Amino acid sequence: MSDTHIDHILRTIWTAREDSHFDIPYIRELANEGELFDQLLAEIENKGMIVIRENEVHFTPQGEYLAEKIIRRHRLSERLFADVFDAAPTTYEQLACSFEHIISPEVTESVCTFLGHPKVCPHNRPIPSGKCCLAYTNEIEPVVQKLTQIPVGENARIVYMLPSYQKRWKQLHQYGLYPGNEIKLIQKKPSYVVQIGETTLALDTEICQEIYVKRLPKQ
Repeated sequence: MSDTHIDHILRTIWTAREDSHFDIPYIRELANEGELFDQLLAEIENKGMIVIRENEVHFTPQGEYLAEKIIRRHRLSERLFADVFDAAPTTYEQLACSFEHIISPEVTESVCTFLGHPKVCPHNRPIPSGKCCLAYTNEIEPVVQKLTQIPVGENARIVYMLPSYQKRWKQLHQYGLYPGNEIKLIQKKPSYVVQIGETTLALDTEICQEIYVKRLPKQ
């Protein structure tokens, strides 16, 4: 089978594991590979990437390493097409499935740096960190930044928000604080104040650091 099919199955196993599913029936349905699935799974097992015990799939160290790289490339690709090119969900998913197979490790690191080392994909699933994230510098201004990093008076579009404050987010959603909406930073001190539409909000610094935005062109 092609590396593309194998990569897809490894990515599916990883995603299923994030949902606490290791059973083959669940992975088979999620993979949507039809009659090819069993053949692909057997090939991956023969290559030493997984072990199957009691109808459950588990990564070997080799499989874990490869799957993590695939997941990182795929989810960074999703962020790239969603955040930079404003692609629709169905479009960026299809593009990411193709792009993940052709970008080199060097390009992957460059994309991650350009995007500001995002921590989650558009589906709010975690993006594994790379070497560039550990050696993060501000030499290149990323296209996606924390709200706390943009200048006062700037308009931006909310790209994503980390889920650390889920209870608080539910309250803030009613004021329009969610991905896709425009936000303006009014002040940083003594507290952060933002404007969303006609609504002005005061926000904690911790929350503002969890909001990632893309600055809009000045009009």
